[in-house]
Amino acid sequence: GGGPTNPNPMLGAQRMQADLAQIGLKVNIKVMEWGEMLKRAKAGEHDMVSAGWAGDNGDPDNFLTPNLSCDAAKNGENYARWCNKEFQDLIDKARAIAEPTQRAALYEQALDVFAKDQPWIPMAYPKMFTAMRNNVEGYTQSPLTTNNFATTQVK
Repeated sequence: GGGPTNPNPMLGAQRMQADLAQIGLKVNIKVMEWGEMLKRAKAGEHDMVSAGWAGDNGDPDNFLTPNLSCDAAKNGENYARWCNKEFQDLIDKARAIAEPTQRAALYEQALDVFAKDQPWIPMAYPKMFTAMRNNVEGYTQSPLTTNNFATTQVK
């Protein structure tokens, strides 16, 4: 099954398969239980894997380090096994700086390195929606994919 980052994994896989066929790459889709897929991907038993990620604290490092750092390539969390010294140096520097503008500039440079090497094919950036009745007050949707209903009430 899918989730907020990929609501229909089979359709996404089929579309990727069709796109890759247009450039002569034949892709066989293998469907498996989520935990099993993660275990196999971490072990490097794949040529290509489809996964999603939502940062849970709002800091750019919460996306880049767990998914693209050299340490993550070694421990298997970086499914692309991509390790780029220039990228790593930039995120290390950014992590050591508290000033937001300086940090942002370093993370932007790191993303330029990512874009040059393209270890992933970014497929989608989903928009999150929350349906509410008009008598619900005090709810604010979190950009971090967490829901806090402490201030929510029905009038």
